[in-house]
Amino acid sequence: MAKRLSKQLSLYDRDSVGKLIPQEVTMEIAVEDIKNYPDLVGTLVTITPMTRGEIKKLFSLSGKVDDVKPETDKDLDGDLILSHCFEPLYTKEEIPFIKPVITRSIVSTIFRESGIKTESGIKKIDEDTDSFGKN
Repeated sequence: MAKRLSKQLSLYDRDSVGKLIPQEVTMEIAVEDIKNYPDLVGTLVTITPMTRGEIKKLFSLSGKVDDVKPETDKDLDGDLILSHCFEPLYTKEEIPFIKPVITRSIVSTIFRESGIKTESGIKKIDEDTDSFGKN
């Protein structure tokens, strides 16, 4: 028997003011990083997913949508971490000093929780942006 889709399943949880509620999730670790960083396996982070509008904007800034030239001096990963990672909570000054494996893992986790399927970071973004259409 078919189940009916509920709003609870289809909407991200928000607080009384409408802000996304941070979620504690297991951090995504790339297969090639597990060997060198086994202590990261099973690590929890607290993040909020990106909304459809944020995803479209991110892909526009990275030059992946509408043939927009990317902003080459902008740290898109850093901005994502500042906006969507709440535990650990990094400052703008700390972002450049985060180990690359951690940056990759946090960004991949945010992508996963936002419904963006990736194999290794940004490689599959072109396929995913089409589904976000004209939002």
